[in-house]
Amino acid sequence: MAAAERRVHLGLSEAFRLGYNQLIRRLDRSTLNVASIALGLSFYTSLLLTDSFYRTYTSLGGADLNVESTYYWLVAIALAVSVVGITNAMLISVQERVKEIGTMKCLGAMNRHITLLFLVEALLQGLVGGAIGCVVGVAAALLTTGGTTGYDIILKVPAGESLILFTTSIAIAVALSTAATIYPAYRASKLDPVEALRYEL
Repeated sequence: MAAAERRVHLGLSEAFRLGYNQLIRRLDRSTLNVASIALGLSFYTSLLLTDSFYRTYTSLGGADLNVESTYYWLVAIALAVSVVGITNAMLISVQERVKEIGTMKCLGAMNRHITLLFLVEALLQGLVGGAIGCVVGVAAALLTTGGTTGYDIILKVPAGESLILFTTSIAIAVALSTAATIYPAYRASKLDPVEALRYEL
């Protein structure tokens, strides 16, 4: 058994290729997951950018403007809903792929390989959703604050601050997507290959 395990190898490049192919095969569900992530991240990015715009505007001699604390709770709720939605979608994905997972295990895939494939899918969805969320968040922040601060305020925000904000936003998107997939990935990895091949959806 140990010798067999050593012969089975799944590199990261192969895991990403397989994960990408799975997302394309299930494009409808993948799109819903990406949209869920993008929605939550757009709220988050918009809120932080609005706060950054206001602080920059105030530092340049404008009126003292602040983001209401209530909005932070709305963002937290939006992100929580995204996590629940992704977890549910990935659990359904596991159910739809029971036989496929069973076949992979019969061909030598280990539990860690199955887990890795699901986490790679989550990572890819998080990256795409995070990037889209950032773009939408920037547009939303400019639309809501531009009338007061001027639309050129985005050019006056320190570049380092903007970079940290966008990097943090995408990192949060990836982290949330991955965290939401841990339990479904665990469920998938523990499927018995024989029972999986007998499974009828």
